[in-house]
Amino acid sequence: MLDSIRPDTSFGCCKLRIYRSPELESAQNGYSIGTNGESLTGDEDGDWSRNWVVIGYDDTSGDPLFIDTSEEGYPVYTAMIGQGRWDRQRIAVSLTGFSHALSAIAAVAEGREHPVTLEQNPLTQSEGDNVLASIRQQNPNMDVRFWETLLSS
Repeated sequence: MLDSIRPDTSFGCCKLRIYRSPELESAQNGYSIGTNGESLTGDEDGDWSRNWVVIGYDDTSGDPLFIDTSEEGYPVYTAMIGQGRWDRQRIAVSLTGFSHALSAIAAVAEGREHPVTLEQNPLTQSEGDNVLASIRQQNPNMDVRFWETLLSS
């Protein structure tokens, strides 16, 4: 499923990068696996969970994008890097919902992939509302602030 998701989605100054299958093992370094191969996971609040698998990152902030393999449909999360703890924020109810959200963003990102092109061709309120409605439809009962922030970049 992961290899069928868009590998790169750019909008304005934001770029989301999704790893391909051969990259997944090394993508866990610094999250669940330390530099010497030791486990970095834990069971305490704020620890990286052994069930989380990094699938990509936000190129702007460096924040990881990851799934929780213990939950049905593999919901997708992000968390701020460099905080001394991991406080996850759900950004899609499943990998399928995440793929849909990326495709919805990519559809309005054409001609807006970089800050200069976005400035020349700003997203209209209607376009933004339609994208967020589409993301909500495929990710019911989910807070879409992550996607709102991406669209406002």
